[in-house]
Amino acid sequence: MLEKSRAILTSLSDLKTSTSGTATPVGPFRLGLSHALARPEISNVIIELGKQFPLLQPSIGNDISCQLLARLRLGELDGALVVMPTETALPDDLEGVTLTHDTMRVVQARTAVQPRSSKCSEFYRRNWVLNPAGCMVREEIRHRVERLGAPLMVAAELHNPDLQLSLIAGNVGVGMLRASFLRTHSLRHRLSIIEHPNFNISIRIAFFRARHLGTREQVALALQRILAKRFEGASEVPLRVSREDLIGRAAEHPGRK
Repeated sequence: MLEKSRAILTSLSDLKTSTSGTATPVGPFRLGLSHALARPEISNVIIELGKQFPLLQPSIGNDISCQLLARLRLGELDGALVVMPTETALPDDLEGVTLTHDTMRVVQARTAVQPRSSKCSEFYRRNWVLNPAGCMVREEIRHRVERLGAPLMVAAELHNPDLQLSLIAGNVGVGMLRASFLRTHSLRHRLSIIEHPNFNISIRIAFFRARHLGTREQVALALQRILAKRFEGASEVPLRVSREDLIGRAAEHPGRK
């Protein structure tokens, strides 16, 4: 009885230490990334977090944002970096913060037959290159296309934005991607932006952390600070417009200077 009691007391002491929030974090930290944000540059964030908490064992996966939020609620994740339309309110049952906002741009191949202007009112009837079903932005696009009286026709549904952009540049269909992603992409000169008042969509990039994390709360808050610094000012840099775009727009609006 004495030995068992000592073992029980030791276990309780370890449990209190691990949930106090002040002990050194040890063991796994489960992080979920939205497919749209699972980019090579995010590795710098993980590396910096590891330097701050050398005993941590990151466990990283990616999924669509709504699934990541569901997994947070079930206790399967400790933190999640997600993308959601700006119009969508932050869940009040999760601890979260908006890191930045970004504009979504409808793009097509520069070689597309259709004119590159808002006068091309039927562009949404063409094939789309989008994220698979379940993506919040895709659902918003579908709602807007259907409100205009057309079904959403999908030529390709892929989580990889680089592959999406390659297909769009090859005139497989139109698509919608983040302006910050398009700004520096190597294929940007093969694309043109379609301006349409019904497809002005902006998104928020947000970080959520689970509740009752114990010592992992330190990790979640540190990660939140690193991410805030990483995304600081990301949406403030204007999207570069190429000379070809300026010439194309001048041709479409000859009376405008």
